[in-house]
Amino acid sequence: MRFALFGLIFSGCGKEQDDTGTSVTSPDVPGVALAPIDSPSNGECPDMGETNTGVFSSANADRTVTMVIPQEVTDDMPLVYFFHGLMDPGSTPNPTAYMASGLGLQRLADELGVVFAIPQSGQMSRMGFNFYMWNVEEPENADITLFDDLRACASQTLNIDLNRVHAVGMSGGALFTTVITRDRGDALASMVEMSGGSDVDMLTFDSPLSAYATAAYRVPSLLISGGTTDVWPGGGITLVDFTAATDALASQLVEDDHFVVRCEHSSGHAIPMTAMAAAELWITSHSFDLPSPIQTSGILGLSQLDSWCEVLN
Repeated sequence: MRFALFGLIFSGCGKEQDDTGTSVTSPDVPGVALAPIDSPSNGECPDMGETNTGVFSSANADRTVTMVIPQEVTDDMPLVYFFHGLMDPGSTPNPTAYMASGLGLQRLADELGVVFAIPQSGQMSRMGFNFYMWNVEEPENADITLFDDLRACASQTLNIDLNRVHAVGMSGGALFTTVITRDRGDALASMVEMSGGSDVDMLTFDSPLSAYATAAYRVPSLLISGGTTDVWPGGGITLVDFTAATDALASQLVEDDHFVVRCEHSSGHAIPMTAMAAAELWITSHSFDLPSPIQTSGILGLSQLDSWCEVLN
């Protein structure tokens, strides 16, 4: 059975922090530091005690965010960002709630005991079309500030485990995950990209999307694409080849000594159930600055990653 929800979408060691956000040095691994928690950019946090879609103030703007909270709230829960792909505001006016419902994230939150943060991107206009899309061109933009603010507020209101913060993205959201990994690697335990990549040349954009640069921190990376038909927009037209873009990112990460597992299915620009299972395995296996158990104990024989994935580094 294949999960085709996204068929049309562009479509530890080191330094830790105590409860106050102060860095705590680990003497046996000098020079490795978890990103400190700063005050949210607009000064205060909304209530995050239960699942909801609401307004989140960040960088002097009101942003829409869906938070999915386990029914049983505990201290030190992991935080998983899920970044949506390009969507048409006319057909999908509420992309974050759509994602949470379509992916069954409440069930996953309850089963895994994790918090999901699903922020909504801004809107862009190109070639007469208006769509939801992340800022994957400019450094230190409002979308990255939103990432920082959600992490700060989840720490403040839910006491999440800052060593287990993960970024997951699909399509345009995966391209934004490349940016987050590049610019906020010191906040991530791992990342998962489904049909993403780096250095994508795109009509009407002035510079390559999700430009790669060597990050200060190595992030265990699970990179998934859908073969020769993983393209956008499709229908005989290819403006973005996500398999090629994913291969480019994989090579860059390997060169910079990240641990990379590269997976490829044959379902095109969609997510098979095996990809969702692989992502679940990945985010539950990693903590900030700790060796990957997938790398060190050789558990790639598990069904989630067996016949269609390869360890690159």
